Amino acid sequence: MKKTRMLAAALSALLACALPLAGAMAQEALPQMVKVTFPEGKAQPVPQEAKDNYTPSESGYGADNLSYHDDSLDVQIHNIRVYDTPVVVAFVQIASPDQLKTELAKRYPSKTTMRASVIAKRVKAVLAVNGDWFTYHNTGIVYRNGELLRNRANEEYDGLAIDVNGDFHIVRPMTEEGYAQLDTPIVHSFAFGPALVIDGEVQEIVNRKVTYKQRMAIGQVAPLSYVLVATDGPDQKDSVGLSVPQLAELMHGLGAHTAYNLDGGQSTSLLMNQTKLNGQAPKTMRAIGDIIYFTTAIPNE
Repeated sequence: MKKTRMLAAALSALLACALPLAGAMAQEALPQMVKVTFPEGKAQPVPQEAKDNYTPSESGYGADNLSYHDDSLDVQIHNIRVYDTPVVVAFVQIASPDQLKTELAKRYPSKTTMRASVIAKRVKAVLAVNGDWFTYHNTGIVYRNGELLRNRANEEYDGLAIDVNGDFHIVRPMTEEGYAQLDTPIVHSFAFGPALVIDGEVQEIVNRKVTYKQRMAIGQVAPLSYVLVATDGPDQKDSVGLSVPQLAELMHGLGAHTAYNLDGGQSTSLLMNQTKLNGQAPKTMRAIGDIIYFTTAIPNE
């Protein structure tokens, strides 16, 4: 099985190298998730308190800091180029939905901000990305780690809800009635958007000015399997940046059946082992209000 995974990963890397350098995107050349199977009985319940999260195994990280694997968590990073822009793609698979967590810089309703690396280190995150920085705004229905923090409907926004099974749901519009339609309890929800992919269909982005910027998106590929994307923008060398419609096409091409746009611009941060992978040297890091992160479910020995 290990040899098969290595061959598949090598093939994905070769395909990624074949991506066009021009504006068009060849979806068939995009890397794809390589399915892993975790051994039964290895993963344990993840601590409820972030301070008690298990420490990831140092031997789990690849030498290039572009991968991580243990008996509960698999992360594979690809550096690709699409739409004349460098893009970091992270495929993540977890053994338990509790391994997908969120963390604020300070307890709500504080508007405190911190660098993503500081928050990620505090919670022992293997991989982390910026969230929606909802504390910067004053609307939206927001759950974090099972707690309802804000209940202010916004009919102009799409919401992303993540349920207790780790499954993604787009709530459109973001209202109490919309959330009431969900059959499973919500653990996390986000107030940013728009939705990029719903039920495997790329969404038409309407009533939105087309701009090209750094972008961050998260999507679900399969049960407990996710893809995260961080793009460069026009402030980086040899980079145009992506529009929201281009981001939607990219997430669909990477296999997401549900995908959502998160806070972007200077907030865009994708970190492995507290090291920022997106952006070019110097890798500046803006202070933000919250992160989405993945943690191991293997207790420390």
